[in-house]
Amino acid sequence: MSERAKKKLKMQFGFIIIFIFIIGVQLIVKNYFVNHPPAWTTGLYISCFIIFCILGLLTYLDLKKQEQFVTIGQIVDVKKDTNIIIVKGLGRGHRKILIKDSHILSMMQPDQRIEITRLKYTGMITRKVYRDQELQL
Repeated sequence: MSERAKKKLKMQFGFIIIFIFIIGVQLIVKNYFVNHPPAWTTGLYISCFIIFCILGLLTYLDLKKQEQFVTIGQIVDVKKDTNIIIVKGLGRGHRKILIKDSHILSMMQPDQRIEITRLKYTGMITRKVYRDQELQL
């Protein structure tokens, strides 16, 4: 998996943990300062908070180990001024893909094939191969 994909997964994990932490703090603080709840609810809140943290961790691990799909797409259009190619065959409709290698971009022509590796759930591109040469992400 590329560095960009790893960085995005770490960011998603961080957002999951922050979200769960904020919800847990709001529930605990609201009930302690307003209602003075019975003792059994404290255990309930803490166990729910731990369960949410475990579910967030499982979601992160599932995203990290998700399958990658290799798709062969057909180049529809090459926009050299914006370093973007439009590819058909990556799901519904056409998809714009940014290419950082400008010398390879100048060689690309419509109706040629490009191999794209994407993640299953997020659809994020992890690898691009054009004429047996891997492109930068």
